[in-house]
Amino acid sequence: MEAELAKDNGDIGALWTRLRESDLSISEWHGNSVYAFAPTGSGAADYVQIRLGREVEWRAGPLVNPRSRPWGKDELLDPSWITHEDMSDDRVIAGPLYRMLGHAGSSVVHVRSFLTRRARLERERREAQRPEMERRVVREVTGRDTTETPFLELVPDWFEFVPRENRFFQDWEESSASAGRVYAHWALDIYDYDAKGTREVGFVPRPLHLPEERLIAGDASVHIQSWPRKFGQ
Repeated sequence: MEAELAKDNGDIGALWTRLRESDLSISEWHGNSVYAFAPTGSGAADYVQIRLGREVEWRAGPLVNPRSRPWGKDELLDPSWITHEDMSDDRVIAGPLYRMLGHAGSSVVHVRSFLTRRARLERERREAQRPEMERRVVREVTGRDTTETPFLELVPDWFEFVPRENRFFQDWEESSASAGRVYAHWALDIYDYDAKGTREVGFVPRPLHLPEERLIAGDASVHIQSWPRKFGQ
């Protein structure tokens, strides 16, 4: 779209007039994630997960809103006129087809190796913070007196933190669920990306089968969060 705008020397009105008279459309890919698993050992994390997308490409709508002229570049580049409601068969361009989602690092994963990498990255991240953490103190004011306690005295195992992804599999192996395989119940929605210079690696567990019956929370809120195992984690 920016290349098309350059053809009209940045004149949004001229671009809109030209494109609304064309038969160009915006296409989108929609579908579901499909997971396959293969064991590599007897441990809870000893398996390979393959994540694929089963997707179709469809004509979502016109390239520009034919009824409303955009008055700014952001409005032009944001197709807010697409409703995503009519995904009828006559609008399908291609598919359904299977393809890898994301890059190979998150599409084909040996889970044991992934957990090793996750723990290493967390260890390196915390080790890089060692000078800062060694200087950090916790101040406590009692009346007119102020005491300062080094943070690492209060949290001596701060550098031994175990990421939640690793704890997920540790807890599985230590529970009655260990008689079954993790991948018989859960798929791992794995992410691995850089955010403002910081590498973010982890996963969100997705249930493969939803409960047949509604789960009743009683008087408790479904938004209750469990506290970390130890202070500072």
